[in-house]
Amino acid sequence: MQHKKMRAVWLGQALKKIREEAKLTTRQVGYHVGKDASTISRMESGDVSVPEAILSGIIEVCGVTDSHRISDLTIIRRDAAHGGWWDGYRRDVASTLMDRAWLESIATSIQSYETMVLPGLLQLPTYAEALMRNGATSASDAEIRRWVDMRMQRQIILSRYRPVKFTSIIDEQLLYRSIGRPDVMGDQLGFLLEIGQRPNVDIWVMPSTVCAGVTSSFEVFTLTEPYPQVGYVSTPAGDLCVEGETLDDLNREYDRLKEHSLAPERSQMLIKAAKDKM
Repeated sequence: MQHKKMRAVWLGQALKKIREEAKLTTRQVGYHVGKDASTISRMESGDVSVPEAILSGIIEVCGVTDSHRISDLTIIRRDAAHGGWWDGYRRDVASTLMDRAWLESIATSIQSYETMVLPGLLQLPTYAEALMRNGATSASDAEIRRWVDMRMQRQIILSRYRPVKFTSIIDEQLLYRSIGRPDVMGDQLGFLLEIGQRPNVDIWVMPSTVCAGVTSSFEVFTLTEPYPQVGYVSTPAGDLCVEGETLDDLNREYDRLKEHSLAPERSQMLIKAAKDKM
């Protein structure tokens, strides 16, 4: 089954909402814009793209006059129609990673909790490569290089003109978990010390003496308008995107985890101690 772009789904939901508020059927809207009812339904489900002229017609027939709402719809339609640098990797990675790269690109802040490996946005190429080779033993060298390259491209959001605010909580055990050659982890810890000095990056370490009570890694993305805040929870079947009340639970859980973690200054000391033992 083809994966739907997250922004296309959001646009479809918004179009369905304004149609239902106007008390119109898909056939009535379709008649106004020169499309059949099934095409309008597919637009609302995110299965097909929405041309600019069609969006204007839908806005008109649904009687939407609020300038902010029209602007929001226009922005989402534009983002759904246009790609980004990540589209060059579409054949190499899962479609869900395309959504993640897009979310990262429009995020103002990201909160991450990791239990198994260091977050991708803080990985060196050597660390990322070692992880990928361990997890995909049948992958070719060319595939590994493409995957690593994309992960490094994603890190641009931390150093762009208006960088994302990245807060990462990591389990202390990750500082001692050997990945690849002995020098790989030493270099990686050195990079954590370096990048942790940036004003937009905060690294919190959860001491191994603390039982967090959380077994899954997760992230919370605060996005630019008009997009909602969303969360990603890692599961054995893949990442699960959450909103609404479930996201509220994640935010509360993140605050609780921070209370049990070491502040960035003390975390830096712990990272340095771990590096000195390498």
